Amino acid sequence: MKRLLPVLGIFVLSGCGETEISISEVCDTKPMICNDLMDDSHCKLERRNVIYSRYDEGKVPSDAKKYRLLLDFEKYSKCMELASGIEHIKLKEKTTQRINSYRVSLAEIKRLSDETQSSDHPGLLYYHWSRHQSKSHLERFLKAAEQAKFSDPDLQFALASHYLAERNPKAIDAMHQTLKLYKAKDRVDPEIFKTLTTAYYKQRKYIESYHWALVSQAAGVERIEFQLIIKDLDKQAFDHDKIKGIAEQTLAQIEQGNYQPPKF
Repeated sequence: MKRLLPVLGIFVLSGCGETEISISEVCDTKPMICNDLMDDSHCKLERRNVIYSRYDEGKVPSDAKKYRLLLDFEKYSKCMELASGIEHIKLKEKTTQRINSYRVSLAEIKRLSDETQSSDHPGLLYYHWSRHQSKSHLERFLKAAEQAKFSDPDLQFALASHYLAERNPKAIDAMHQTLKLYKAKDRVDPEIFKTLTTAYYKQRKYIESYHWALVSQAAGVERIEFQLIIKDLDKQAFDHDKIKGIAEQTLAQIEQGNYQPPKF
């Protein structure tokens, strides 16, 4: 049995007819979008994603790009909030720089949130509902979902998250539809895997839950309740190796952009 490997693609900025650009090239070209975000051993991936999103949004601004930037800043902010509380023994200035980067993230989240209050972009509509409990934004978001199926996985995931919060039976199917929308090498939100793990566990579908726990682990998700799932799995007959094999196949399909819900 092969070891499960994270196969999700690393996000590198590129577009039609464009050459991929590295993070160092972005920062050399546009230092102002990098310099206020501390570069150290903490939150490297989150910082990288914010810089790419800042760069992309700065070239041709749009509500869709502001939505992506908002989400990336939120993840960076959560990470830096934890990192800013870590005292650096030898270099006290590092602690101060982390706090400053955290404050930058909060200011940018507020700026982007204020700028997008009146946007009709479905993702931003859901953002303002989920973060600020604006019922008017939720109504507009659900109306947009009724009028046309979402082709963007982030928007589909937002719809699935709403279904899940409302205990709507459509939630799990909506999560699977999210994964179907990702193209090869897209940056996939691993929160989807963790959400499926929990959703199936609550339905007492322990084999499915274990499968998505393995996928979550391979994608780098931490704090997965493996022991709790396995404890319930042991009450029924199941094949560990078979589930691990299906999990590897699932990861490969997502990376290749041809995901299909697994069958057990």
